Amino acid sequence: MPLHRTHGPTLAMILLAACGGSPAATTRPTPVATPPVRTTGGVALTRAWQSQVLLDRRDSLVLTLPNGTKQVQRIGRLALFDLTIDGNALSARLDSLVLVPAEPAVARAALGTIWNGRIGAYGRMENLTASRGGILVEELTTAVAALLPSLPRGGAKAGENWADSGKRTIRVEIFRTEESRTSRWRVNPTAERDGLLLVPVQVRETFEQIGRGTSAGREMTMTAQGSRSGVYYMTADGRVEQIITVDSIAKLITIPTAKQSIPTMQYSRTIVRFRPLATKPKDD
Repeated sequence: MPLHRTHGPTLAMILLAACGGSPAATTRPTPVATPPVRTTGGVALTRAWQSQVLLDRRDSLVLTLPNGTKQVQRIGRLALFDLTIDGNALSARLDSLVLVPAEPAVARAALGTIWNGRIGAYGRMENLTASRGGILVEELTTAVAALLPSLPRGGAKAGENWADSGKRTIRVEIFRTEESRTSRWRVNPTAERDGLLLVPVQVRETFEQIGRGTSAGREMTMTAQGSRSGVYYMTADGRVEQIITVDSIAKLITIPTAKQSIPTMQYSRTIVRFRPLATKPKDD
């Protein structure tokens, strides 16, 4: 599932200030000894896998201020996780985090967070919990939940399509948000990418969000409609090699006490690369 922003100054803080008081080389995850059962000519998720996951997200926000002028903000995050999948259990640990604009103290406070969850039907993340709280950790939880594609347990053949939908509560900036999302998936034929034969699993999503939050003592509301297109590039034995997603979101932020509404467009591009876990040196 998608991320909705990277950390840095929150969008709400940017809005209040604006209103004047109102590349990595190709790498491969650790191979597994036993390949998963999968449909011939297609792909299925492996259930025994360890990998380092490098997530690079860049966002551009275009705000239309009450006086009609437009303001552009660019934010980003670069996060490194250790990922382990064992049967239906998933665990991820945040090893490093860089925020743009830089906020070293905020990034350090999130380091070492561990997420645990269960891989349910069609690869859905169930009961995903984090070892600590906070707005940034809650936002990263959405990123962890999106590390795996939606795939039938038995696998899917090239050319096969399926859809799913659902509702959930997520953190978007300062807003506690109710989200409704519909996803359409397709397995494309195997293709060469960066010297590897990979199976592209394509996704197209639409979603709606309604949220409430508080910044600088002011209550704010948010409504949003968005779309996402992306591809999960998978190996024949069921591991994810790379993810590329693009989001486009139209938001309306409202500050009731100031009787102000600020339309905002947010464009996001996320690249996720999976690579072998570093081998820890043995004790002498």
